Amino acid sequence: MKIIAAIPAHNEEATIGSVVLRAKKYVDKVIVVDDGSRDDTAEIAELAGAEVVMHKKNKGKGAALKSGFKKAKEFNPDFVVCLDSDAQHNPDEIPVLINTMINEDADIVIGSRFLKKSVKNLPSYRRFGQKVLDFFTNIVSGTNISDTQSGFRCFSKKSIEKLRFNQTGLDTESGILAEAKEHGLKTKEVSISVRYDLDKTSKKHPISHGLGIIVSIIKIISERHPLMFFGITGTTLLMVGLFSGYSVVVTFNKSPNNELAIGTALITLLLIISGMFLMLTGVILYTIQDIIRRYMEKE
Repeated sequence: MKIIAAIPAHNEEATIGSVVLRAKKYVDKVIVVDDGSRDDTAEIAELAGAEVVMHKKNKGKGAALKSGFKKAKEFNPDFVVCLDSDAQHNPDEIPVLINTMINEDADIVIGSRFLKKSVKNLPSYRRFGQKVLDFFTNIVSGTNISDTQSGFRCFSKKSIEKLRFNQTGLDTESGILAEAKEHGLKTKEVSISVRYDLDKTSKKHPISHGLGIIVSIIKIISERHPLMFFGITGTTLLMVGLFSGYSVVVTFNKSPNNELAIGTALITLLLIISGMFLMLTGVILYTIQDIIRRYMEKE
C-alpha cells in the first residue's frame, strides 16, 4: 500500500519543515508544491525530505493541488493525503483518514473540524461564515458534509483517476466535492483536531475570503446546473417585470391624462426581456450539457 502526501505551500517557511517531518512518518513520500513563495519554503521542505514541485508565480491552492496530484501519479499511489502547510492540521491523524478510507470503502475522506463539535479557539464570525459556505457547497454538490472547506483530505486511486482538479482559486474544496458527486464517488468524514492558536493560521481577510468563495460557488452552480441557475434568476426577473408592468398599466389607466411613466415602463421592459433571455439561456446550456454528457457516456 503506497501513500503519498501532497502539501500546497505559499510562504510557509516557519511551519513547512515540521509538517513534512511529521507527515513522513506515515507516508511513503511527501510532495510539497511551492506556489510561488518569496521565502525559503522550498529549500526548507527539501531539507526536511520532501520532493518539491515549483511554481514560478502564485497560481492559487487549486493549481498547487493539481500539480501535486500530477506528480503523485508518477508513483502510482493507492492513497494521496492532502493537508495544509501552516501546521493547522495534525499529521499524526493521517492514519485516521487512511483507516476510514479502508473501513468505509470510501473514495474521498474529509477530516472534519465540526463532526463532533470539538473545535476550540475558532472565532464566532468564522464559525458562522463556515456554516454559510457549507450550506451553499452542500446545495451545489448534493452532499451533507459538515466541513466542506477542510483541506485535510484523503483520496483513493479511483478518485485520483476520475477527478480533474481544474479549480484554481477559492473554489477548490467546493469544486472537488461537486465534481466527486458527478462521478459518483463515495465521500466520508472523520473527526480531526485543528489548531487556531498559531501566529498565522490565515493570510486572507475572513470577509473577503468568504465572499470570494461564495462567488466561486455561484460560478460552479451556473456551470454545473445552468437550468436551475439561469431558470431561477430569469423567472425572478420575469415575475418582477410582470408585476412592475401591471403597476405601470394600472397607473396609466388611473391617470386623468393617460400619462405613461416612461422610465418605469422601460425598466419593466428590460426586466421582462432579461428574464426571458436568461431562461432561454438556461435551457440552451442545459441541452448542450446533456448532449455532451451523453456523448461522453457513449465513449
